[in-house]
Amino acid sequence: MTRTTVERRRTEILEATCQVVIERGFASTRVSDVASRLGISTGLIHYHFESKELLLAEALRYAAQGDIARLELLLEKAPTPLAKLDTMLTFDVPEAGEPSWMLWIDGWSEALRSPMMRRISQDLDSAWRARLHTIIVSGVESGEFVCKDPMAAAWRLAGLLDGLGVQFTVHEGILNRNQLLAYVRGGAALELGIDPTAFSKPGRSPAVARA
Repeated sequence: MTRTTVERRRTEILEATCQVVIERGFASTRVSDVASRLGISTGLIHYHFESKELLLAEALRYAAQGDIARLELLLEKAPTPLAKLDTMLTFDVPEAGEPSWMLWIDGWSEALRSPMMRRISQDLDSAWRARLHTIIVSGVESGEFVCKDPMAAAWRLAGLLDGLGVQFTVHEGILNRNQLLAYVRGGAALELGIDPTAFSKPGRSPAVARA
């Protein structure tokens, strides 16, 4: 097969795997399920992915990288650190039944048992925090944010978003998306010394909150 054909087939397999995982979960997904979804043989899938563990891990990476690419496009359009921060938080706060969060939550669970899934999950989580850390540092340097330890703030905000996102996704009706976003924005305001109302106008630099 030509390189283009190989890459296209690999992408088709990963997309189908994501669809099956959303329906069945990582633990219950079989290679034969993916093959059946595409109408191909399991042998063709194993040509591209030597094991089920590799297939599932790469499916998680593929889904996450698609989200990251979309986020990067939005961040490029955000004019200030505050706008970038709110763009990132708004992008990552889930919608009800959002496939990305279903994959992430199930992926975290699978990472407890799969070293390969654990490495990929950790790499992707670290990349998300690194983006958040970069935004916070930029805001501190511009005077928009007040934060003595940007990395610690990035960790705490990531933990807040992850925890609320899991509750929202798993426990239907416990809170709505607007509440979740308000809680995350409130946490960011406390961490970064900004006026919480500044998030209603993310394109404008907020006044730094005074002690």
